[in-house]
Amino acid sequence: MKKLLYVDACVNRETSRTERLARVLLDKLMEEGDWEIETVVLEEENLRPLTGQLVLERIEGTKSSDFSHPVFDYAKQFAQADAVVFAAPYWDFSFPATLKVYLERLCAQGVTFLFSPEGVPTGLTRAKKAYYVTTVGGSIGEHDYGLDQIKALCQIYFGIPEVQAFKAEGLDIVTNDVEAIMAEAIERIKTAQL
Repeated sequence: MKKLLYVDACVNRETSRTERLARVLLDKLMEEGDWEIETVVLEEENLRPLTGQLVLERIEGTKSSDFSHPVFDYAKQFAQADAVVFAAPYWDFSFPATLKVYLERLCAQGVTFLFSPEGVPTGLTRAKKAYYVTTVGGSIGEHDYGLDQIKALCQIYFGIPEVQAFKAEGLDIVTNDVEAIMAEAIERIKTAQL
C-alpha cells in the first residue's frame, strides 16, 4: 500500500470550501489507487516559526546525520510519502502562515534534499507527484505565489517532478453562483488525469 500525505492548511473547518474540494480529490485518488492516507491538520499542530535555537538544532542534526530531534519530524514524514496533497485557501497572494511554517520544517538537508558541492539541491523524497488545492474569493490571475512556492520547493528541493493544481475562484463575489463554481471545480477534479 502506498502512502498519501494530506497536508490540510484549511481553516473554518466546518465550512471550508478548500477542504470540500480536497476531499473530492482524496476520494478520487482512493478510487484509483491503493493508498493509505496520513493527514496533518496544520491548525491542530501548534506549529511555530523556526527560532534561532531550532535552526541550530537542525544544523547540528544535519552535520551529524542525527535526525532524531523533533525539528525533523515533519520532514521525515514527508520524505516517506509516495504522493502529497496540499490544501490551502488563497490568502494574501499565497496561503495561510501555518503552511509557510510547515514548509520551513520540510526543508531539512539530509532528510528531504541534499546540496551537491556546487550547491545544487537533489531531492530525497519518495513522492513523484504533489497536488495543490485552493479556493479564492476573488481572482488569482497570474499572482498565485502559493502554488509557485509549492512547485518550487517540490520540484527543486524535494525532487517531486509533477505538481498538479486545482482551484475554484470568485467564491466571494456576491453576484456569483458559488455552488455552480464549486460544481465546476469538482467536475474538473473528477475528470482529471491524476
